[in-house]
Amino acid sequence: MSNYYMYAQGQHYQQPQQSQATMIRPTKPEDWEPYREIIAEMYNTLNMRLKDVMTQMQIAYNFKATEKQYKTQLKKWNLDTKYIKASEYLYMIKTLRERKAIDPNKETRFILRGKVVDPKDIARFEKRAIKKGLLKEGEPIHVDDEPIEEITCCTPPPEGMDSYPVWQTGDYDGYDPSSEYPYSY
Repeated sequence: MSNYYMYAQGQHYQQPQQSQATMIRPTKPEDWEPYREIIAEMYNTLNMRLKDVMTQMQIAYNFKATEKQYKTQLKKWNLDTKYIKASEYLYMIKTLRERKAIDPNKETRFILRGKVVDPKDIARFEKRAIKKGLLKEGEPIHVDDEPIEEITCCTPPPEGMDSYPVWQTGDYDGYDPSSEYPYSY
């Protein structure tokens, strides 16, 4: 059973209202507060798409806001962490290039907001950015020199060391494999 249907049985869910209740259109921050936990649960915990959250909020709570309003509110509540931002990809690409310049054989993994970032996603972003002209092959990347706090860079454990669940599941609980392996393979 998918999370979406399980949510329908959860504590926050209400059946669509049959009465002719007035539509709630948020115009000030206070209008959003009663729905904060519900929106957070649907968007981040249940991993629903924003369009689905908007539809569900309109059906179940007569709460109607524009996509831009939702995005602004998600950003204010720091709930916009589901997707990797361009600035975060650029920081990862810059770090990858710097590490490759030092040791071309060294493998690099990134952990962003507790999840391992798939190297294929980074490569795909880089390829698209080069195609669009945002990046040039071999040229330095200009991003803030300040590291992004939520990104951790490390060398993955050697092959055959599958006992570390972080590399299998993508979840990261603070373990730094580089502290245990002072050398890389």
